[in-house]
Amino acid sequence: MSGYALDNSWEHANRRLTLLERMLDPMTQRRITLLGVSQGARCLEVAAGSGSIAKWLCEQVGPTGSVVATDINTALLDPIRLPNLEVLQHDIVASEPPGAPFDFVHSRWLLHHLREPEQAIRQMIDALRPGGWLLLEEVDFFPVHASSSTVFREFMVALVNTVVRPSGRDCFWARTLPETVAAMGLEELGGAGEFPVIQGGSPAAEFFELTAVQMRDQLLATGALAAPRLDEALQLLQSPDLWAFGGANIAIWGRRRFN
Repeated sequence: MSGYALDNSWEHANRRLTLLERMLDPMTQRRITLLGVSQGARCLEVAAGSGSIAKWLCEQVGPTGSVVATDINTALLDPIRLPNLEVLQHDIVASEPPGAPFDFVHSRWLLHHLREPEQAIRQMIDALRPGGWLLLEEVDFFPVHASSSTVFREFMVALVNTVVRPSGRDCFWARTLPETVAAMGLEELGGAGEFPVIQGGSPAAEFFELTAVQMRDQLLATGALAAPRLDEALQLLQSPDLWAFGGANIAIWGRRRFN
């Protein structure tokens, strides 16, 4: 996964990821709860970021369960001290997840950064015990095309495409994720999709503002967005008059076969 554009060692990375967690954690927690992950389960959180879901999972599985949280950069995970949490540096594409088998495996907003997302999905499925659950959550930014602001639309398309440029992918593909996972032999498949409405000045708007600040040099170097247009978009993200659609959060889940 070399070439990942959003380095967790950046000075504002923790703030940016905290804002993302505020947007997404309620959905993720609701979905995990519905899958029945509870006391005693052994869980794997892939690309755990700053660890909000890993910490929440530790609460759900209790002292008889355990959570392995992995990332290619564990700088934001290493300070977490919980007796049933293990933090490991790991690249899901390069090798099998450590500590398998697991009762539950989860990743969120990871696959669009990978050149071969199918390989990562297969690795996660193989890490499940028979009967274990996989939950994948990805983002597809197709709703931004319906936003009324031309500045916002141009900014978002340029930003998300620049973020994933190192992987050679795009952020307008996750609508196909359910079909991809459905072909991999899981049972009891289910899926869901939700998208946010973003107001300027909100935590969600600040998340995209910070992402753009971190990616500014790349945005300008590639010509994806001219400096005046970028500055206009950053000002717009701070304005309470902005109302726009964010990316759709696409979820797919399924259970590994018992035989």
